[in-house]
Amino acid sequence: MSLTSALLTAQSALNTVSKQTAVVSRNIAGANDPNFTRRIGSVVSGAGGLTYMSVKRSADEALLSKFVEANSFLGASDTLKGGLDRLSGIYSASNASDSPRALLGDLRDSLQLYASQPGNSSVGESAVAKAVSLANSLNRGTQETQKLRQDADNDIADSVNNVNDLLAKFEAVNNRVVSGTRAGSDVSDDLDERDGLLKQISGEIGITTLKRDDNDMVIFAESGVTLFEKSARTVTFTPTSAFSASTGGNEVYVDGVPLSHGTFDQPYGTGRLSGLLQLRDQTAPAYQKQLDEIARSLVSMFAEKGTGVPTVPGLFTYSGAPAMPADATVLPGIAGSLKVSSAYILSEGGNPALLRDGGPAGTPYVQNPDGSAGYSDRLQSLIGAIGAPRTFDVDAAAGNNKSLLDFAAASISSLEEKRKSVTDTNDYNKILSSRASDAISNVSGVNIDTEMQSLLDLEHSYQASARILSTVDSMFQELFRAAS
Repeated sequence: MSLTSALLTAQSALNTVSKQTAVVSRNIAGANDPNFTRRIGSVVSGAGGLTYMSVKRSADEALLSKFVEANSFLGASDTLKGGLDRLSGIYSASNASDSPRALLGDLRDSLQLYASQPGNSSVGESAVAKAVSLANSLNRGTQETQKLRQDADNDIADSVNNVNDLLAKFEAVNNRVVSGTRAGSDVSDDLDERDGLLKQISGEIGITTLKRDDNDMVIFAESGVTLFEKSARTVTFTPTSAFSASTGGNEVYVDGVPLSHGTFDQPYGTGRLSGLLQLRDQTAPAYQKQLDEIARSLVSMFAEKGTGVPTVPGLFTYSGAPAMPADATVLPGIAGSLKVSSAYILSEGGNPALLRDGGPAGTPYVQNPDGSAGYSDRLQSLIGAIGAPRTFDVDAAAGNNKSLLDFAAASISSLEEKRKSVTDTNDYNKILSSRASDAISNVSGVNIDTEMQSLLDLEHSYQASARILSTVDSMFQELFRAAS
């Protein structure tokens, strides 16, 4: 080998080592960035002993796709779990001591005590007070359930805005990737940024992707509707200002196509947006129907009846009185307007004894016309009605032909069963997402110890190349001196 060839080889080696060192330094600088993908510098030998280096990302598209999927599942289940925890917490999730089921049991016990002491007015007052607590509990349940729907609706608006922002950023990055790829530029940083945006988008909405020529990418929602192709599609949503039991939320649209909860895959949806839609339109309304059926049954059960007169609400009344709610049919929102009639409340000028006697006095609704202090037939009838099988609307999905006590208990059970199922699924999704993240980190992440070892090896290579240069330089000096 000539001195000139040796010099060129050493210079090429130094240049390659310099580039390799820059790659390693770049890896170390990105070690704490969760979206950074480790760069790998590959050295290739060329003609005349010269060396060249190419740089590529250690990305694994299959692992990224798995993480995107797992992150979408987690986004939905985590959102649903939070909503179900809120519903469960309305009535003291630990022991349900202030639930309609518990307060209905308290009312039954008070009626039994009153039936054993029908002449004791204070016991009658206590029974009416229990009824007030029960009505208040159903009012609160409705308020909290509708507040959950309102909060979910607000969060849907936030999620839609976030998706639009992320898609706009994705468009800018994707354009840089495509143009840089066509120009033969290094687009590694842009690819890292694009992968990070995919991860964020998947947390909001379930997605699938398709890569095309020039590293171009297309994003689809789980339903198949296009979210991004060359440009970001507009996701639109109109929030609802206030919710009642009869209010339906607005749909989310992607480029004019509705994207409702029914379009998402998996039992609990994919992405936070799916979980929010389910909470607002399915989970909370289903629970509200059960509360409304409890309230409707109370109005019917404690109604005042008489010969030749229409049945009217009695102890429990509601905003639609004096009309009676239809049997076995959910009346949306009745639990929110349920109250104890002032005619029974002593502090409001009423008479708690109406619970024993029926009334008001002087009307065909009176069942104890003599005002006997020992009369308990009506109280016994009410106690029996609480434990008797009733017909409920099948849409309430808490059973049929069972007592109101059992129906109220089934309402709690169905909520807690779904909450447990979602919690178990969410725990599994957390593990799945964590393992997918770890797998990406193991393949694409930066290990500082490995990079530092690479720096030491490169230092040795640099020193060897420098010694070659020094030796060649000395030989050239000797040659110049000999020639002179």
